[in-house]
Amino acid sequence: MNHEHLKDVYLHMKWADARIWESVLGSATANTDEYVLDTLMHIHVTQHSFLNVWLERPFVRWKREKFESPAKQSEWGASFYPEALKYLDSISDEDLADSAVLPWAKYFERTLGREAAETTLLDTLHQLTSHSMHHRGQVARRLRVLEEVPPLTDYIVWVWMGRPAPEWPS
Repeated sequence: MNHEHLKDVYLHMKWADARIWESVLGSATANTDEYVLDTLMHIHVTQHSFLNVWLERPFVRWKREKFESPAKQSEWGASFYPEALKYLDSISDEDLADSAVLPWAKYFERTLGREAAETTLLDTLHQLTSHSMHHRGQVARRLRVLEEVPPLTDYIVWVWMGRPAPEWPS
């Protein structure tokens, strides 16, 4: 994965997150659903946590209760992207091979029953997009259970639409 494609993947992730939030905030049932809001919180906590690793900032534990409304939670989720995209602009293709240490790796080592192998910056950048996509799929499935129609968020749909900029709901 080259640097330019990686940036495209992050622009897609921003667009897809915005589309999910637009559906959630526009639904009387989804915007009060604990599963939906907890899963979206998990997506954004993970995004912010990875950003803190990349920027060498301390690990923070965010709680959904901190936000007075789903709209405020969405705004906080959106706040990841300006810094993340600026960070992507600041690194080179060569930087992608640098070692990256995730503070939560030790927890997963216990689960895996083995020591974690070395992780590169590229590994972490890729992991975050995969992780976000996985959990957006869970939210989309829950929207169907709530009898809502989830938005299309596939990468190829974004490409076919001309790679539109996201319109993050407020």
